[in-house]
Amino acid sequence: MIKSENIILLENLSQYDYDNKYYDFHNDYDCIKILFDDSEFLVLVFKNISSKEIVHLTFKNVSVTKIDFFNFNKVENLTIDNLYRGMGKIRNEFVEFGIEKRGYFYLEFDEGQKMEFWSCGLEVELNKNL
Repeated sequence: MIKSENIILLENLSQYDYDNKYYDFHNDYDCIKILFDDSEFLVLVFKNISSKEIVHLTFKNVSVTKIDFFNFNKVENLTIDNLYRGMGKIRNEFVEFGIEKRGYFYLEFDEGQKMEFWSCGLEVELNKNL
């Protein structure tokens, strides 16, 4: 697991080296599913466009603060645009880390959907089932 405190502020995680393997979630993968389970985890499920490999990008200990999703026509999958650790607000002050050293993450898709959340870190798992 990559802890939030070890992720550089504003570094784009959609094109990133996870465990010595480079992933380009913007150009090489479609986001085919998003799963959230009662603050335990938030999972972005990706499918590689050419190899069809399934990859789970799992955020741990999650508190979702904003979601802007809407219906869209003729779109089967989402294309990730940006994913980065930024700063979140606690008591009207911007902070880099919250409770339990959780970082604040921004997730944006090309199609316009957005999400913001706190998380203690993330991990990448290859060839998981849907």
